[in-house]
Amino acid sequence: MEASINQGNIANAYLLTGPDGVGKRTLALEMARALCCTGHPRPCDECDNCRAVIRGSHPDVLVIGPQDGSIKIDQVRELRRRAMLAPHRSRYKIYIITDAETATPEAANSLLKTLEEPPKHLVLILTASNADALLPTIVSRCQVINLRPVPLSTIEKALRERWDIQAEEATFLAHVSTGCPGVAIKLAQDEGLRDKREREIKTLLEILKG
Repeated sequence: MEASINQGNIANAYLLTGPDGVGKRTLALEMARALCCTGHPRPCDECDNCRAVIRGSHPDVLVIGPQDGSIKIDQVRELRRRAMLAPHRSRYKIYIITDAETATPEAANSLLKTLEEPPKHLVLILTASNADALLPTIVSRCQVINLRPVPLSTIEKALRERWDIQAEEATFLAHVSTGCPGVAIKLAQDEGLRDKREREIKTLLEILKG
């Protein structure tokens, strides 16, 4: 992906798939920063464009996701309207649709029209935990990137170094995350959720021992 961006070999649409919490949204935003970046390496996370994407204020980057459980037709219509306009600050307009499999049938068909005839400056990045729930015609028009679970040692190290979590707790969180960094971070930030998960695991272990 990094080589493609540096060489300017950019597809009009990408589909990032993988389990919840594996980092699909994080990667989508990193791709957006790289495509907008004016520094080096890309993304540099220091230039004005990178910082604007991080703040969520870049005029050429749009993120939409489910509203009340699904992506609605009005959201896709607004995306299509904005997509037709020329970029303000960057070479591309990068529009990210998270949980794309939740799109209503009307929204999915509207999205398909954009994928069939995308403006040259538009890069669509879809994320989906269940790609099988997407229209096959949508999937076929995307470059699919399947994200696999992250090694537990990598998650454990990140929890210790970036989140200042003690070694024993970091080991526990890494293992219950099943390779999904987002799950580990969510558990680390929510003590109640973490305690509930720990109780469930202890109960399961007791059942297995019995």
